[in-house]
Amino acid sequence: MIGYILAGLILGSSGLQVVDYSDALSTLAELGIIMLLYIIGMHLSVRVFLSVLRPAVLATLGQTLICIGLAALVSHYLKWSLPQIILVGFILTLSSTAVALMVLEGFGLQRTHAGQLTVGVLVAQDILVAPMLVFVESGEALLGAWQPLLLRMVLSVGLLGALLVWIAYTARIRLPRADLLENNTELAVLFGLGLCCLAATIGGMSGFSPVFGAFCAGLAVSHTNLRKPILAAAQPLQSLLLVVFFVSIGLLVDVDYVMANAGIVLGVTFALLLIKTLLGWGLLYAAGIPSGRALVSSLMTPQIGEFSFVLVTSGMMSGVFTSVQVDFLFAVIAASLFVSPVWSGALHYLVVRHRIHQPVLLGAEAMPDCSGAKGDKSIDRA
Repeated sequence: MIGYILAGLILGSSGLQVVDYSDALSTLAELGIIMLLYIIGMHLSVRVFLSVLRPAVLATLGQTLICIGLAALVSHYLKWSLPQIILVGFILTLSSTAVALMVLEGFGLQRTHAGQLTVGVLVAQDILVAPMLVFVESGEALLGAWQPLLLRMVLSVGLLGALLVWIAYTARIRLPRADLLENNTELAVLFGLGLCCLAATIGGMSGFSPVFGAFCAGLAVSHTNLRKPILAAAQPLQSLLLVVFFVSIGLLVDVDYVMANAGIVLGVTFALLLIKTLLGWGLLYAAGIPSGRALVSSLMTPQIGEFSFVLVTSGMMSGVFTSVQVDFLFAVIAASLFVSPVWSGALHYLVVRHRIHQPVLLGAEAMPDCSGAKGDKSIDRA
């Protein structure tokens, strides 16, 4: 991932000037994130996800309010307006789904309790993306848009809850002619991609976010006999589109600006990583999650998310941010994504990994977990 961002820096307008950031590239990058949530839905263990959804939502809402409060404190020195304070709080709240899942995969934690908790937090944040976008697109008049925002949040949570309950309490659906997809790779790719784009389009046009629609579609597909062929066909394409996404981050960054303000960019980045790690840990623990599991999840999600780029761009277009503020925010977001895997890996090794000696069982599979050598209690006491 770090290599992909470096490639964007080298090939972009601040480097060799081989590639320019364009609307087409932005669309491909966004499609990569949409497909990522689509595949997450197909991978998700609904039983475990239901058990972590409540604390994940509570922690996400708490983090949103605290981040807005932190932005308000900083605004005393930077003279930010109220819309800028709220939008910066939104930007700081979001974590990167792509980076967090790559780090989870690197540690082999996707199917552990901590991994499912992390996915729950990321999904809760993705639910908030749609109302955040409506909020910022209102520009300076955004404070008057709270009623439709609240309605969309309630509807999105209700829709997701109904879908999860339906999956949890009904038998797997066997659709006819599923063997056609298993025996035809091209058809499986086209069907899987078409279904993902259709769901994302419906999600966007319905007032939710495209990623929310894709995630719900992935959940629905996981409850049918089409899951295996669609998953096998979609993953290589999703991996390629994620490469485009990370390269596009490098293309967005103004290297000259970063070099001229390297000290403050790095200082703010590391401060945010530390604050978000501690904040996520404390909020998840307060929401009822054992401290060890909460710590592991918070170590995976300290970075600022990919959708924060969208919020910054929308803020600039609606007149909330100036061009100088946009350059600074882009630099900090990219730096947090760049440093995050190293940060998560180092802290995971120092604080958690050296305490783990045995796997725990989830269902019928033995899976490495960060809950300690004797179940959850060992690491929780630590």
